[in-house]
Amino acid sequence: MEKKDVNYFQPEQIEAIRNALENEQPKWKMLVHLLLITGAMRGEILGLKWDKVDFDKNRIYICNSILYSSDRGVYEDTPKTEKSKRYVTLPKETIDKLRRYRQYQAQEFFKNGIPQSINGYVFSQIDGTAMHPDSVTDYLKKFSKKYNLPHINAHAFRHTMASMLYFNGVDSVSISKRLGHAQVSTTANIYAHIIEEADQRNADILSDIFLKKA
Repeated sequence: MEKKDVNYFQPEQIEAIRNALENEQPKWKMLVHLLLITGAMRGEILGLKWDKVDFDKNRIYICNSILYSSDRGVYEDTPKTEKSKRYVTLPKETIDKLRRYRQYQAQEFFKNGIPQSINGYVFSQIDGTAMHPDSVTDYLKKFSKKYNLPHINAHAFRHTMASMLYFNGVDSVSISKRLGHAQVSTTANIYAHIIEEADQRNADILSDIFLKKA
């Protein structure tokens, strides 16, 4: 079980990251946005295909992951556990961004003579094939240096999403489901410190409501 403190961004850091992203290419803007909103792992985001984006119900279905090994190269696989296959509901603003991004991607494929349906990945190389997972890590490293931001990795966005949900009173069962953990205890163990911090905030709120004199 993971015991170390999780690395997550503060709201002002997220705002700085989002502002910097406005200067980046549409593919990376959309990819980083999804990392933050979904809490999905980089391989899961790279494995997402358009037919798994439900524009009517504002959600995506995570059921594939892009991985790399020295003997197989870049390849597609299913998630580690059955619970890793999951629907993740998205804000309407994110769905609207995905609609616009799909139009942009189609235009890029057309300019390069690539059939849009070649693989169906939401994020791909210019020829429509799967991206190397490390390309996300490399981009985030260069991005953070370019804009003098704190060290950024894909997993930090996952921790940030979970932390913000805890601080806003969301329960471990719901957060565990969104993260795709096999057991709720895994989520509670990883975020034990965050849960404790969130509970302290709850105590302060109760104190303000019931115990402080007007």
